[in-house]
Amino acid sequence: MGRTAAVDEARERAHLLIRLAAIALGGTLVLLGGAGGLSLAAGVLLLYLAAALVLRFFPAARRVAALSPAVDLVAITALVFAFPLELAPWILYVFAIGAAALGSGPVGAVTSTALAVVGYDAALILRGEQARATDLWPVQALIAIGLVTAEIVWALRRQDLETIWSRVHARALGALSRQRDPSEVLRTLVTEVAHLPRVRGAWAWRLGTDQRLRTSFTAGAAPAGEIVVSAEALRALRSPGGLERIVPDMSGLAIPVSTDPPITMGVALDASSPEERATTAGAIHDLVGDAGSLLAAAFERVRREEEAASLEATVRALGVIGAERAQAAVLASCLLEAGTLVGGRATIFRLADGTVIAGDLPGSALLELARDRRLPAIVPATSSPAVANVLEPGATVALVGLSEGRVLATIGTVERLTARLPLLERIAHGARDRLALIAERDELQRAAKELGRDVESLGGALRAKEDALATAVHELKNPLTAVHGYATLMSRNLQAVQGQLAQLERLMADLLSTEQRVAGVEGAVDAAAEAKEAIARARVRGATIDLDAPAESVRLAIGHARFAQLLDNLLANALKYSSPAQPIVVRVNAGEGEGKVSVTDRGVGIPNEHLARIFDRFYRVGGASEAVAGQGLGLSICKEIVAAHGGRIWAESEGPGRGSTFTFTLPLALRTPAA
Repeated sequence: MGRTAAVDEARERAHLLIRLAAIALGGTLVLLGGAGGLSLAAGVLLLYLAAALVLRFFPAARRVAALSPAVDLVAITALVFAFPLELAPWILYVFAIGAAALGSGPVGAVTSTALAVVGYDAALILRGEQARATDLWPVQALIAIGLVTAEIVWALRRQDLETIWSRVHARALGALSRQRDPSEVLRTLVTEVAHLPRVRGAWAWRLGTDQRLRTSFTAGAAPAGEIVVSAEALRALRSPGGLERIVPDMSGLAIPVSTDPPITMGVALDASSPEERATTAGAIHDLVGDAGSLLAAAFERVRREEEAASLEATVRALGVIGAERAQAAVLASCLLEAGTLVGGRATIFRLADGTVIAGDLPGSALLELARDRRLPAIVPATSSPAVANVLEPGATVALVGLSEGRVLATIGTVERLTARLPLLERIAHGARDRLALIAERDELQRAAKELGRDVESLGGALRAKEDALATAVHELKNPLTAVHGYATLMSRNLQAVQGQLAQLERLMADLLSTEQRVAGVEGAVDAAAEAKEAIARARVRGATIDLDAPAESVRLAIGHARFAQLLDNLLANALKYSSPAQPIVVRVNAGEGEGKVSVTDRGVGIPNEHLARIFDRFYRVGGASEAVAGQGLGLSICKEIVAAHGGRIWAESEGPGRGSTFTFTLPLALRTPAA
């Protein structure tokens, strides 16, 4: 059983109790009246009892609203006729008044009182010979009883109504306080108001920038979705008032809920008495007023959350832009981040001619909006008829300056663009600073590349001069050493001194020449004969050198000076890393199309891991060899000479302390007929 059904059941039970009490009192009067009025009064009481039971237990009998109070008044009026006036039967009307007040409230009490007075007066008129002047005072008593009953019922009804409204108000506020989003707060408010008694429907109105009212969140009866209102109606929206000022064919209330944004609550009411309408309107005003505070708090919370999210997005955007290393990437990131910030599209164009650098918005339309404006600016597309036809209807454009005559343009709602314009400027300034840094970096890189090329060119020239000088110093040592030795024996070997001086002149000429000699052009040498001369030059230093050569000559395709330089370097290297008591062996062999010459010593030897680099320029083996003076050029010069003449050179060693063998091969010279 629902709450309403339970209340109706209790009311009908109370009606039965009141009627039974009246019947019981009537029975007492029958006993007091004696036999004269017993039959008629008893019959009326029996009929009254039967009617009371029918009204209580047969719901169909209660469908006629006036039947219940009519039964009470008719039965009690009949009893007043049946009883003697001295028994004061008028008191039975009190039960009829009470039953009417219980069923219809103060109106029922007053109506029943008036009818009771009429019935009692009719009884007095019909029984005029029995009536006395003192019998008129019950009329005043009935009136007083009726008014007091009506006032008591009205006060009780008022208290019950206030309790009901308080419960409804508390329940509605509870539902509203659980919502955090402004749209949900507004939707819940509309739903709760629509459920109030005597409310036909409720809705929310939003006032757009085009001065149109748009209906949303409707519940029950509601006006059209969009209304064009007059200036007077717009002024009426700013304060609470009647709904008729805005929608003439509807009766109800129009109550402002929010000013930022402008939202008005519309409520359509059923036809009711002025008292009921005032009660309902007061309850609605109280509920909407409290909901307005919750709605304002929700809007403020959303604004703060959006501001925090926007600041976070701006910081992230600045980080993304600051990490870009190319101008095109900076512009692309600026475009994407600006569009994300305002929730719309963005474009970068040139202010000079409207050329679009990035984005998909029409540059000519944007140029029309930006012309003769001080940036930054927020411009509605409707400000130019030509632009309004190109961009989407109702579009608003924010224009922010970038560097070098470039402009960042974004499309969005006017509210969002207005709130985000300072953040758009920050993004534009970040992109401008990053573009300036990238331009400065590119300029410095270009200057550094040019400087690097100049340094590389100068370094190459210096290295060439240093290499030539080091080679000259190294190669001059061997002839000078031999000259020094031969000078001490000048009296015995003057011819050898002259030969070494000639060799020195040839070396100096070769070193000073900038042209590379070509293999096969310098002539040919007898490897064995040249080896003997080289050994003779080396023996001046006190070395023991043996020659192992075939009887027939081995002619190699190399000039005399270069071959002598090659052997002198290898013998000098062997002497440096061997003791004078240890012999050195020079071997000459002839093979298929090439001759092979090797120099073997029993000196310090070479570790296996150094064999691959022993011929590199300035490379020296560490360890015991560090005590021997040298520059690391002799073997590299040998390699260059052999390679230039089409041969190969390599080194072999069984390890430290076990000596070394340096071997080179050169092509055999073509034989020519003897002259």
